[in-house]
Amino acid sequence: MSTVPHTTPPAVIFPEDLSRAGDPRLKHRILPWTGDPADVALLGVPYDEGVALNGGRVGAAEGPQAFRQAVLRFGTTYDAGRGLSFDHLTIADAGDLDVIPGDPAGTHQRLSEAVEVITGSGAIPVIIGGGNDATFGSAQGLSLTYGDIGGANIDAHLDMREVIDGVCHSGTPYRRILEELRVPGERIVELGLHSATNSAEHLQYAAEHRVGCWGLEQLREAGPANILNGQLNRLSAGADALFVSIDLDVFSAAFAPGVSAPGTEGLTPGEGRAMAFVAGRHRSVKLFELMEFSPPHDIDQRTGRLAVLLLHAFLSGLASRKN
Repeated sequence: MSTVPHTTPPAVIFPEDLSRAGDPRLKHRILPWTGDPADVALLGVPYDEGVALNGGRVGAAEGPQAFRQAVLRFGTTYDAGRGLSFDHLTIADAGDLDVIPGDPAGTHQRLSEAVEVITGSGAIPVIIGGGNDATFGSAQGLSLTYGDIGGANIDAHLDMREVIDGVCHSGTPYRRILEELRVPGERIVELGLHSATNSAEHLQYAAEHRVGCWGLEQLREAGPANILNGQLNRLSAGADALFVSIDLDVFSAAFAPGVSAPGTEGLTPGEGRAMAFVAGRHRSVKLFELMEFSPPHDIDQRTGRLAVLLLHAFLSGLASRKN
């Protein structure tokens, strides 16, 4: 099915046959990726050992499969709010990463190699997690293709914990991006940080490295989509490519109960949708992530449908970019 290294075919195979020509859904337009040119390539990372190592509740390893199940039931190829069709985009599915049990760092390396192949083809990888520790592998793969990178983490948490005794987990990816990939702090921004989930020590570390940090209240006061757009413009001035990563725990648990670390406060789906659209529209964004979807903790498929809504908004933004 796929020419991407270290991947296996997903349990849910697209496309589904289109029964009505005038009513296409996402499930009708996602094709198995064979290496041919595509606008977007989905890549699942069914791995949550990094979450367990960080003391989070496990279940995100089931995220990619449940995400595809949600796609079967939700999402057109038209953005009615903006009057935008993205039926013309080529959307591919590169399958799931063949992860290495007991080896987060090795799994991240495999992800890096898979992302490098996808980005090298000209497609934009959409990573479906899985634990947020995988963002290090995504960023590394992006840098191998494009060189100087930057990125926005839309997240309740900084994820800048120290790697101790070589153990990298879901709390360490952005510290690793700064220290191991040597991405300057000025090219990383953290958006939507929750007020009761980040320590003074980690915020001080971010400040010392000149990482831009926006708490949830600050973000909301200034307008989440406006802030993201402005920050992407700033970051792109010094980078060849950018990534935007959304950890679903940035949303209130009322909207996203199925995550590794549910948020008491958080973004609304409307705010997240507007930010995902901006990410898709911005010319410098070459990788997009939806992380830490944990289906065993979901209620009424709220989180799965929210994740598909964010993909829908990103694709709408990408259609606007290409138009």
